[in-house]
Amino acid sequence: MRLLFSYRTDQGLVRPNNQDSFSVDLLDPRGNAALLLVADGMGGYEGGEIASRIAVEIVRDRVLHCAPDWAEKGVLLDGLVQAVNQANAAILRAQQEQPERRSMGTTLTAALIWGQRILIAHVGDSKAVLIRPSGAEKVTTDHNVAGELVESGHLTAEEAAVHPQRHVLTRALGVDANLRIEQRELTWEQGDELLLFTDGLSNLVSLTEIEEISREGFESMPQRLVDLANERGGYDNITVLAARWEG
Repeated sequence: MRLLFSYRTDQGLVRPNNQDSFSVDLLDPRGNAALLLVADGMGGYEGGEIASRIAVEIVRDRVLHCAPDWAEKGVLLDGLVQAVNQANAAILRAQQEQPERRSMGTTLTAALIWGQRILIAHVGDSKAVLIRPSGAEKVTTDHNVAGELVESGHLTAEEAAVHPQRHVLTRALGVDANLRIEQRELTWEQGDELLLFTDGLSNLVSLTEIEEISREGFESMPQRLVDLANERGGYDNITVLAARWEG
């Protein structure tokens, strides 16, 4: 198994700073395991940047140190979820220590690749998409008002894309100690690609367009997607991470 990675982050054309944080780590020199994390901070100037950085740093540290032990015990997904809960607790503590940033929080999408398995822990409205030869599938749900209405059958995905409350989060790190974390375990095959990205991309570029651009070249894909979002206004920070099972 050989994993390839490509990624870009961009401030966009409107925001004064980049509140997205991310990491891409190969966990096994043989290329059998990796960790991808993307977080989109909220809470005003600097607050969101701090929250997203805390989330990524803590989850990354826990996975790098503990994943082999989790695998041996058969608790990879449980360990990943526990790491996200620890990140949430750290953000809540930081709020108490810095009252001026008590509104800071962040989304977080974590994907732990372990051989043919992909384990996902997800909170918020950043996204994970799996692109197979047969097409692209969004494998996380959007934890915002519009996304909840789609899940309950009250809105279509097309209606949610233009819903006035699509930016109102219903889950995020830094909001509540009792965090609800979406958990998924997937399998993928040689030639498949996994994408993680913030809503700075998905608010301006459709899933169909993302799939089309992915077919035009793996290494250039994140930059091409960032460029397209900026051509359409670049209203938010944009981060795109991609992993490909090359063979």
